[in-house]
Amino acid sequence: MNDKYLSVITNFGCHYSCPYCIVKNNHLNIPKTTIHGLNNLFSEIVKNRCNWVSLSGGGDPLWKYEQHKDWYEKFFEIVDAAHVNTELHTSLHAVQGVSYSHFDRVVYHLHSLEQLYSIKRENCSIVRIVFVVTEDFTEDTINRIAVFCANSEDIDELSFRQMVDNHYRETYYCHDYLKAGHKKLWWYIEQNDYNLYYCQNHVYTEYKNIGDDSNG
Repeated sequence: MNDKYLSVITNFGCHYSCPYCIVKNNHLNIPKTTIHGLNNLFSEIVKNRCNWVSLSGGGDPLWKYEQHKDWYEKFFEIVDAAHVNTELHTSLHAVQGVSYSHFDRVVYHLHSLEQLYSIKRENCSIVRIVFVVTEDFTEDTINRIAVFCANSEDIDELSFRQMVDNHYRETYYCHDYLKAGHKKLWWYIEQNDYNLYYCQNHVYTEYKNIGDDSNG
């Protein structure tokens, strides 16, 4: 069976400290996350035959985590009952109280080499690092990141992905160099809608349509 992902899109709010935000820059209207928005999650996992549930966001999923523990308790009950693998996408690290061990993979979205020094495994099985490639990236920057990750005992996987601009169009910064190194020291992800997106009881095939029920 090929892996099939259902990405649960959250909006608890965000720190908005990343240098680029696809949601803010493209004025996307991601609905606020509520516990009732999980009501259809189990049925959508089964109906779409997904074996991975990926938790990501229109904000950071771990933002103000302490205020949303009831949501996480229900989320874990559902994915445990569905017997699926789980993945967390976040730009925050070492958040107190988070059940990192409940995730098969934790994916940290970073935007500077310095942030790599703060990454620890936090009891999860696999740690992946993702950098969105912006116009200030160089081949040297990419190589320094790749060498650090290859030598780290806390990092298992590294991906670079292209940025989407303010008109929801893919950019191509360092494209040829990243593509040439794909499956060597890193994975190169060209921007696309690879997964199904679940948000507040609706499923979407395109991220930009989340919250627009006419496109669900």
